[in-house]
Amino acid sequence: MNALRNNARKLNNDLTKSVIALHDKGYTHDFLPMQNQHFLCLQDDVDFGIEDLNIQVASEGFDQLTKTYKYIHIIETVNGSKGLLVWDRNCCDGIMAN
Repeated sequence: MNALRNNARKLNNDLTKSVIALHDKGYTHDFLPMQNQHFLCLQDDVDFGIEDLNIQVASEGFDQLTKTYKYIHIIETVNGSKGLLVWDRNCCDGIMAN
């Protein structure tokens, strides 16, 4: 049982380390997926359509806490903001389709 906890910590630590490394590269904003292929920037409360964003998957990993795979997306906006979306779907695979 102790080994399982250590593995869970290690995997979740890997996700956390990825996020921290991206923060260090300037991806400091947080994005939330909304309806109709829109994303909300939580820091400045601006709603962006998907056409105004460059979204790429930076990494992925299994989250032992939620028992799901998480995709870490990097997002760059038309106004120069850079941030992250951590989600259990890869929104670059057309899942965001209407």
